[in-house]
Amino acid sequence: MSDSFTPRPRVPRDGPGVDRWPAIEAALRGLLGECEAVVARGRDEFDAVHSLTFRASEAVIIHFHDLVGSRVPRERLDRLPVGLPLSAIAATRNVLAHNYRAADTAIVWAVMVRDLPDAIRALVDEAEPSAKIDG
Repeated sequence: MSDSFTPRPRVPRDGPGVDRWPAIEAALRGLLGECEAVVARGRDEFDAVHSLTFRASEAVIIHFHDLVGSRVPRERLDRLPVGLPLSAIAATRNVLAHNYRAADTAIVWAVMVRDLPDAIRALVDEAEPSAKIDG
């Protein structure tokens, strides 16, 4: 036995017959539900000092970046809204992950109300547009 850590994959590596899309789709739908839960709590709670809904939004955006950056199939990524390039997703994630209090809360709120739900719906074939942004 070696003294070094050797990670083991929890699932079989990609190959013939391995369809990861159902799990990825479920994760995306979960993120959509989390966006809806944050928005349902309202903008005042989101903007409060030490806001848990802002913290939840950080986690949702970072997780979304992880999924689209490495797991969502290329043909699905082509469905992302024209105004939401992968570079914008990565930039938003980086601000939140590395300098979160410098983030413009109005931008993060817009991402949670409109941009992220619209992107997820496009990826999972739902056509319902998001609500208008309050505040």
